[in-house]
Amino acid sequence: MTGVPADWTAWRERLAARIEGVTPGSLLADDALRRKAALVLMDDLAAMHVGASHAEVIALAQSFASPIAPGESMTALGSRGPRDKVAAVNAAAAGWDELDEGYRPATCHGGLYTVPAVIAEAEATGRTLEEVLAAVVVGYEVVTAFARAFPAPRPLVLHPHATLSPIGAAAAVTWLRTGSAARVMQAVDVAATLSMSGPFSHAVSGALVRNAWAGAGAVLGFLASDLASAGLGGEPTGPVDVFAAGYGQAADDLELAGPHGSWAILDGYHKVYAACQYTHSALEAALELAQGPLEGRSVDEIAEVVVSTHPLAYSLDNRQPTTTLAGKFSLPHVVAAVLVTGRTDPATFGEELLDDPAVASLRQRVRLAPFEPLPAAPHDRPARLTVTLTDESATSLEAQVLSAVGGPDRPLEEDQVLDKITQLTSAAPRLASVAHRVVATRELDGEPWSVVLAEAWQR
Repeated sequence: MTGVPADWTAWRERLAARIEGVTPGSLLADDALRRKAALVLMDDLAAMHVGASHAEVIALAQSFASPIAPGESMTALGSRGPRDKVAAVNAAAAGWDELDEGYRPATCHGGLYTVPAVIAEAEATGRTLEEVLAAVVVGYEVVTAFARAFPAPRPLVLHPHATLSPIGAAAAVTWLRTGSAARVMQAVDVAATLSMSGPFSHAVSGALVRNAWAGAGAVLGFLASDLASAGLGGEPTGPVDVFAAGYGQAADDLELAGPHGSWAILDGYHKVYAACQYTHSALEAALELAQGPLEGRSVDEIAEVVVSTHPLAYSLDNRQPTTTLAGKFSLPHVVAAVLVTGRTDPATFGEELLDDPAVASLRQRVRLAPFEPLPAAPHDRPARLTVTLTDESATSLEAQVLSAVGGPDRPLEEDQVLDKITQLTSAAPRLASVAHRVVATRELDGEPWSVVLAEAWQR
């Protein structure tokens, strides 16, 4: 056992007290909290729907399908299987296109680590929509607390989809099963020891196993809940051993010393760009130039593009991405794609432009540099693009974005997220309608989740 921070026990007790005695009715009586939970749930369902169109996700779902048993739960493809394997497929689909919800106060995707497990468990056990929403809030609260308690060093070495996802899934599933804060913490102690050391570099290089880490975390979350229930428990100091001693992510003294304010899910953000969030400020700056002073000009006139960026983006420097994942985690590719096309729709960051000659050529002329001085939050993920042209005077064009859309100072409004869901889910037109009803009304709260889900994913 490594050295345990002085405030560790008190921090755990506060976290447990936060969710002790919470019921769906009491938790969701706060309308703003309920609507946010509904928005996170439906946003991630839409991301699952889009991700389920990829050949690899289809193959994964087929490998888990049983020719004999119908299965407990349903994937975004409409196939059925065991709840943990269904959660794995849906998690892989949700994160595939980088369109799932995220959390800004720490490096964490609270929805991705909770929603796939919750909806699979809820369908298998006959829970209601209201219970699903409450479980998402609780799981989100727990996993983001651990993300804040053990902040990852910059630049990132390990990917949070691997390190944190078992904790979020275990917390949400265990609360849905038991409603007990003590049982949740026992499951989390086990889940922390099942954390995976997925290298962040795999996202940059484009190794597609990265897209499976959240799914593996969902499976491990179910396992952690089962193990804890069976008496195969861990240690209350286990997370310290794993994250601080094992991963070198020192505990944050300020987080451990004081309570978190509002429910963490209220700090979640929603994305419109199908690329790593760390590239968003740069791609917005590229769009400003592409639709402004560079409009109508050939990219052959660009001599160099300097992207001054924040520490989280320093490693995103792959100039030859060979998979869509690598492209989404490549600042040179993302910036080049926007400068060439003048677009930021999801297809801009998909497969079609990976081998585009103009994009490939421009990627080689993109150089990364530190953004100095780095502003304080919420402007701690800025970008400045400086484009130098090939004309005789070496004209220099510049655009700066301190915070991209979706950040704390530029959040997507509820209607914008619902519009995003509508645009992404044309192949399942009932999903957008269900999303509007789930977010804006309580008329479906008492309905079985299986009924709500079947309608949402009807094609």
